[in-house]
Amino acid sequence: MKVMAKLKYFFSVLFTFVFFVACGMSAMDREYQRIKASGLTGEALHTAITQFELNNMNHFCSKVDLGGFYLLTGDISLAANFFHRAAAVAPRNPRNAEIRRNISIMHGSLARIFLLQGDFNMAMVHVEKAIASHYEQGRIFRFLKANILIAQENHDEALSLFYELYQTQRDLMEADDIRAFMYLLARTERYGDLAAMVDFYFERGHFFPGLGLFASGAYEAAGQINKSILAAFLEYDFNSGFFETNDNDFLANMNLLERQLELNGTLNLAAPTIRLIRGLFDDSELIFTRSHNAFFAEDYVYLRRKIRTNTITIAEFEEFLRLERYFTRFPTYYWNVWQAALRLFPDSLENYAPALEKIILLDRNGRFAQAAWEELTEFMGYVR
Repeated sequence: MKVMAKLKYFFSVLFTFVFFVACGMSAMDREYQRIKASGLTGEALHTAITQFELNNMNHFCSKVDLGGFYLLTGDISLAANFFHRAAAVAPRNPRNAEIRRNISIMHGSLARIFLLQGDFNMAMVHVEKAIASHYEQGRIFRFLKANILIAQENHDEALSLFYELYQTQRDLMEADDIRAFMYLLARTERYGDLAAMVDFYFERGHFFPGLGLFASGAYEAAGQINKSILAAFLEYDFNSGFFETNDNDFLANMNLLERQLELNGTLNLAAPTIRLIRGLFDDSELIFTRSHNAFFAEDYVYLRRKIRTNTITIAEFEEFLRLERYFTRFPTYYWNVWQAALRLFPDSLENYAPALEKIILLDRNGRFAQAAWEELTEFMGYVR
């Protein structure tokens, strides 16, 4: 994300929470609120706030706002400078609702900075202050406290806090919080809970390298063999979108897995899933069905097979499009969107050309990038 876009996003989110009552507000505060309500955006607004802060060295909230901006844009040193300056002038400002909320943000941000810098004790000091300063704002920083506890290797307390937050504040959990929790569950061998948390991450987070293999191990440990196999396929499919992979090697591993499952007596449970995945590479697999495990990866493989065999219907294609939220980082997903669109909607391909653009944005040098460029060029040139 470019700096201008970050500026616009930061200030639009930040000022959604602006709260003030004109009566009793100082002239300095009224001037600051006038700037924020002026309609300025992006760099112009950032410049105006910066100039205001220079002219009003005792103003607290402007320092917190600027610190938040620099933290968002990755300038940790400058962010810390503004937050420390805010802490110095905080006692000179009245303790109204806005000030208390910004005090919480200030301490929470300093806690995050100290965590990034490896000073876990100071991170804990500030996160406790952030939690105590403002009830609603402080609730959010309890997730940061759990991450600091992990950094301190206080796994039992971190686990207890994460369980509590999952039960009481699940809607506030961000992808990074869920990811930290599921790794903590793996470390403490809470495999039943781990599988559920992996499911939760798939619903809230983006796929990242290694997630498929991690999820596969989690599902296997929980006795969910079909989901384990499908998650391992997701890892292969993700990598296939960026690098040259060897389908024969993948099929050889599937054959090995099949023999292992036969030896331990669980092949009957997994055979339909193995056949379903193998059918993406082996045309001799003529029978493919869904086991209805309510797992998005199974739907994905099934519909991919329908695309491969040119048997996908419009209703099934719409189902495939609804899976996008799980596959926003998969070039293979977008390539299959385009392949299905070529068959189903040859006269309205302009609606699906963004799939080719997404492939190129994900990796200009990736496995499907050149083909996407060629398809996009041909489509834009009305050659087809």
